[in-house]
Amino acid sequence: MLIINKRLDVDETRWIEPIKGLKLKVGSIESHGFKSTNSIVRRHISALDASFKVGTKEFDLSSIGDIDSLDDLLLETCAKHLLIGWEGVGELVDGKEAAIDYTPEHGLALLKQKPELYWAILKTGSDIAQGIKEQQEEAVGKS
Repeated sequence: MLIINKRLDVDETRWIEPIKGLKLKVGSIESHGFKSTNSIVRRHISALDASFKVGTKEFDLSSIGDIDSLDDLLLETCAKHLLIGWEGVGELVDGKEAAIDYTPEHGLALLKQKPELYWAILKTGSDIAQGIKEQQEEAVGKS
């Protein structure tokens, strides 16, 4: 018997509702865009850490000037590659609520306003990747 996995949409995404009335469409952390961009961001963070001697006795917090927020780099990667769509997000226009379509720029604004959503999206993206891997392993095992 073929069991349909209802946790994933056909396009390997999942809708979540991390806050009542807010629905987010999330993709896999195994997507090419996320993996490649996240890899570059992680290398950038490692290079910055090394240049500031993070983790050593020579590290001096006062030596750090204005640099791009590393959090912003992670949030932007999430908004561009993991967060795919939404329902229940809007803005005030002339004092009235108006729904807005998802764009990566709007997604980044939402994640900056509600950074806890980053973790919900990342976990879901990871769960999707794990589900895809399990489905592949199951398919290979049954062939």
